[in-house]
Amino acid sequence: MPVHTPTQKIAIQQFIGITNVKESAAAKQLKNNNWNLQNAVNAFYQASNASSTPSQAEQSLNKLFDKYRDNAREEPDAIGVEGCMRYLGDLGLSLEEPVVLAVLTELDAPTMGELTRKGFVDGWKKHR
Repeated sequence: MPVHTPTQKIAIQQFIGITNVKESAAAKQLKNNNWNLQNAVNAFYQASNASSTPSQAEQSLNKLFDKYRDNAREEPDAIGVEGCMRYLGDLGLSLEEPVVLAVLTELDAPTMGELTRKGFVDGWKKHR
């Protein structure tokens, strides 16, 4: 396995947090995009949207969504406050940061700290 700098390791973990891909795929995508996280995420979703079948990106986003659901049995398409807090924390965001409001807005959160599957998947897909 290649040796990565501390900055590259952080970028890999952030990429995995957003896309839910394996570490090797994250490192490859980041390397192909000069270790620019935003460009790598955009390239990942653009490549996935080129397919007519359910995209890898959409499948990854649904799998990632499922990881943070609070009550999968009763609310399969909702992430509650606790799951939302875990997700934002995994992205390295503090709830006190103003960027959290932007993220929740882009993901079409119905209320503060709650996410729907449709808003989550569609929100991240439009930022490809």
